[in-house]
Amino acid sequence: MLIDSPRLTDADRRRWRDFLRADELHARTGMYKTHVKLTMEIIVKFIEKNLNYYVAVSWGKDSVALAHMFYTSWARCKYYYLRNVLKAPEGCLAVRDAFLARFPVDYEEIAYDYADADETYFDANGYHVKWFNIQRDLHKKHDVHVTGVRADENAERRMRFLHYGTETEHTFAPFKYLNARDVFAYLWEHDLPVHPNYAMTGGGGQARWDKYKIRVSALGHERGDGMGRREWEDEYYLAEMNRIRRAKYDEGIARRGAGKPEQGCPDGV
Repeated sequence: MLIDSPRLTDADRRRWRDFLRADELHARTGMYKTHVKLTMEIIVKFIEKNLNYYVAVSWGKDSVALAHMFYTSWARCKYYYLRNVLKAPEGCLAVRDAFLARFPVDYEEIAYDYADADETYFDANGYHVKWFNIQRDLHKKHDVHVTGVRADENAERRMRFLHYGTETEHTFAPFKYLNARDVFAYLWEHDLPVHPNYAMTGGGGQARWDKYKIRVSALGHERGDGMGRREWEDEYYLAEMNRIRRAKYDEGIARRGAGKPEQGCPDGV
């Protein structure tokens, strides 16, 4: 169920219907069914340990699938969304509302905004640490952080699964077998809400942006800006990107005046 957005063009919507057909076909394959079965078995075994854990959601495709898998496995846990108010892409809250209307999980949202930052948002060197501090506080309440990272996302995450498997002392990442196509097929199979970002592919006869590489994360983020992401953001979120750039410029002026180094912001990874 694609969440609509005025940013989507008619060509984007036509192209999305083609994507849905591909998702439907993939959901019928034996490989997909095997990947989901293995993932659900991993999740059920983890839940049976009765640990103190929480499920992190961003309302992108992976976290929606993750939240649904835990909900349908009768997990009793908290679900948290850490929302950067300035940089969160439009559509996250609509996905949230659609999901929670059908699946009433124990949900909590932690919103923060650097526009109202105080000294706790930065370390001694002026580096943005608010996101990490929130994570630290959550770890004090819950022993294990459950995440929807996938092994097929990049080389770093493949190595993570090779070295640690799905579980460490403080993290659990059950998507060892699921790939991006599997996740979209899972969303189609269960009619789950899909963020409109994934349909913003440039439309036309051949999409200019790959839906499997589009992300739902902080706009203007310094990390993960390859594969044309910055150009994609300018095409679909130009006003928001200009606002973020202006905020960064003003912050840089303030930091130089205070004699602090300029640093990138890690939030929303």
